[in-house]
Amino acid sequence: MVVATGFALSAQATQINGNIGFTSAPNPSGGFLVNNGGGSFTLNFNNPMHVDFGDGDYTGTVGATTNFASITFTNGGGLTSPNVPEWTFTVGGTTYSFDLLSLSEANFHNGSPSSITLMGDGVAHITGFEDTTANFALEATGRHLSFAILQPSDAAFPAVPDGGSTLALLGIGLVAVQALRRKLNFSKA
Repeated sequence: MVVATGFALSAQATQINGNIGFTSAPNPSGGFLVNNGGGSFTLNFNNPMHVDFGDGDYTGTVGATTNFASITFTNGGGLTSPNVPEWTFTVGGTTYSFDLLSLSEANFHNGSPSSITLMGDGVAHITGFEDTTANFALEATGRHLSFAILQPSDAAFPAVPDGGSTLALLGIGLVAVQALRRKLNFSKA
């Protein structure tokens, strides 16, 4: 499972920039999906998750652990309720967190519950920084939803990003996700 969040930053004094990646290792799997019936599903994470890498404003977070909140959604999109926070952890007096506020898409690839993509919006928080609006993307694959999670925040954008900026930012995040997936698959070989 891979999560990518591209931050569409608002024009404020102190903006969040950087990348953070999470992994489910040493857990045997990243989580599992529950069919609640009626087109509703819950994605549960096998916590804790570990910060695998961090740069920019996330420098110094590698090795930190956090618990991800379960995500309940409807097939096709729609978050049942906001997850505030989706994850949070503290390193040296600085608290890092992410709120998942909505989902615009939830798709099963080839109709399989072992391959899913979620996309939506949220807000990133770091002590001493302005809250940062974020685009959220999660991709999970595998029988037991083994995954790594990536949440990038690469650059400042205008207060209201145009569709092209948002799409480009999401594309950058998905390229990073694919690179991380290849790295994980290579290490399994």
